Order: sequence, then structure tokens, then C-alpha cells
Amino acid sequence: MIAKTHQRGWEIIYQKAHGLLAMEFGLHWETAQRPPRFAETLAAILEHDDGLNDTEVHALTDVGAPLHFELLEYTIEQCRSVTHLTRQKSRWTALMVSLHMSFLYEEKRGQDAELAAFLEEQKAWQRRYLRELGIKREVAQRAYEFLEWCDAFSLLLCQDKIQMEQRKMEISNGPDGTVHQVWQRDDGSLCVEPWPFAVDHFEVSVESRIIEQLKFDSTDELRTALETTDPIENRWRLRK
Repeated sequence: MIAKTHQRGWEIIYQKAHGLLAMEFGLHWETAQRPPRFAETLAAILEHDDGLNDTEVHALTDVGAPLHFELLEYTIEQCRSVTHLTRQKSRWTALMVSLHMSFLYEEKRGQDAELAAFLEEQKAWQRRYLRELGIKREVAQRAYEFLEWCDAFSLLLCQDKIQMEQRKMEISNGPDGTVHQVWQRDDGSLCVEPWPFAVDHFEVSVESRIIEQLKFDSTDELRTALETTDPIENRWRLRK
């Protein structure tokens, strides 16, 4: 989960909600620049962080605060779960998520043997998917970079990282290698340069929950607080 301090306590965004926001950006992408198997790619964007519910794992810091996802140790169980679930949808969706697992964890390869074995399994699955689908690796990699771009933009918004005073910040490289930047106008709308979307303006949203309790004795207690809190909707307007 994405955990942020708030003047009333904590603001929490579930990883699945972040995935939904990421998919919204993909859904608006310029039609001529969309990757192959577009619907399956959108499914991969939506589910790239699924596998375990945010509060099924230990979700607290040592002092009982909600644990931000960047502080959460990876688990092979979650990695295997998300790759297994996507295989039940389509090989292309599974390929995209497998590439995401490689992107996230290859740099950690030397940490333990179980992770190394998982990464080798992903390489084998990727070769198999490419062969069976008749897809060149470069084509799949460009499609994955589309997923990664949508993921990166969603995380910027969910973590409130957009800069003030119209300062530009990099989102990520698009699937064609173009570096995209985002900045906020005085009216609050966001502009992405160069503009990669099919329409000149649209809105996106993500739900979050404000919990006033600062410290929790258990993950179950945090789960109960989240489940009994009504969500609020955070909205952004994007225009060219």
C-alpha cells in the first residue's frame, strides 16, 4: 500500500487502486502509438502489483505505523502469485507482468538463491511466451515500457510528488524512447510534454482512505480501520 502522512493521520492508497489509475493513463494513449494486444496490455497494467492483498502481509513498521510499499520486503510468494494469476488470463498479459518482475528484481538477484531461481524461471517463461506468440523481444520490450510509463506516472500522483510552481519533472521514457515530463499549471491541471494521449483533456481519479489512528498493534487492527473508513476520491485534470 501507499502510506502518506496527513494532517488528520494517515492517507492510504491500496496498490490495486494505484494499478487502476495506471490503467486509466494507458486507456487514453494515442491510438496510433498503442502497443499490440492492447486490451491484454491494459490488463497487465491493472494487475501488475496484484498477488496478495495489501493487508494480508505484515503491513506495519516497527513502531506500528502503516508500512509504505517502498519499505516492504519482497516475498517470493507474492511474486509467484501475481505471475501465476496473469497466466490464467493470457500469455501476453503474463509476459508483460513477467517482464515487470524482471525489471523490479534483477538488481536484487544476488540476495538469495530463491530469488535467483525465480528470476531464471521468468526468463524461461519469457522465452516460451515470445516463441509461442511469434513476437520479437524488442516488440514485447516496447510494450512493457508502455506499462512501466503508466506505472511511473500513477506512482507520482499517488505519492503527491508533482512539484509546485510549475516545475517540470520526468515521468519516464515512453515506449518510443521519448522522455516525458509533467508539470502543474496555476489552475491545478496537469500537462504532460510531449503530450502522448489521444484526447486533448481528460480526468483521472484514485480512491484513498484517511485514518486518524497513528499507531496500530497489529495488521488486523489496521485492516479493520481501513475497511471501516469510507474512501475519498482524488481527482486530477490533464490537458494538453
